[in-house]
Amino acid sequence: PPHCAQETLRVEQQERAREELNALYVALTRARHTLAVSSIAPHRASSNSWWQRLDALLPAQAMHQLPAAAQIRAAESSYALQELPMAPEPPHTTDDVKSEPADQPADSDDAVVTRVGKAMHRLLEWGDASAPNALAAGREFGLDPHQAARAATMAQGILAGAAAWAWDSSQLAWQGNEVELMYQGETVRLDRLVQHKASGVWWVLDHKSTLAPQDRPELVEQLQGYRDAVQALYPEAVVRAAFLTPDGAVTGLPGAPEAATGG
Repeated sequence: PPHCAQETLRVEQQERAREELNALYVALTRARHTLAVSSIAPHRASSNSWWQRLDALLPAQAMHQLPAAAQIRAAESSYALQELPMAPEPPHTTDDVKSEPADQPADSDDAVVTRVGKAMHRLLEWGDASAPNALAAGREFGLDPHQAARAATMAQGILAGAAAWAWDSSQLAWQGNEVELMYQGETVRLDRLVQHKASGVWWVLDHKSTLAPQDRPELVEQLQGYRDAVQALYPEAVVRAAFLTPDGAVTGLPGAPEAATGG
């Protein structure tokens, strides 16, 4: 390289070598029981390959040093890596972050409703509320079979409701779940964002397990913010937003036109 780039190249080569060493470290420390390493004779000698770094640490009967007849016997042997003992769990303090409020038991009715709602969202993310998926979502969120079935029923109500078109790929130009956007310095997450193919309209769809989210001003304001975030991305497009509820209803923002067909 030209003289002005030699220092830059040297630094880059050092960074590359460090990344190679980091990758070896990850390989060594992620192995739970056994680490297998294979090698071929290199076309060009290198003193910093993974194999050569480990070669000096291998036992004397390393396979590549054995005659061919002994390699089969050596292959039947295994070498166990020593494992660190499990770290003890730190004592809980009042500063620990809890998944539920401190005054709400983990198995309270409110906590169950929250987990059922999360399972419903997961099934809608998958676009399939079948029994196997319901059990999988139930396991993920700690639900019993009855609670998982309730989440599936709620999700199926949305999937088969007035917004069923929003999961029909033939009617969509674009679709995404759990879409993250940065808007006014904050990250917003949209349950589902789709573009209706025929009309070109963008729809921000917010899944709710309750039947009347439009009656809660804070939820309406939140959905309006989601719509504004998408509108900022597509200023020339028509962007609409709606709540989807387990009864199959599509409820748009106050004052906005409703269209279950996506237009």
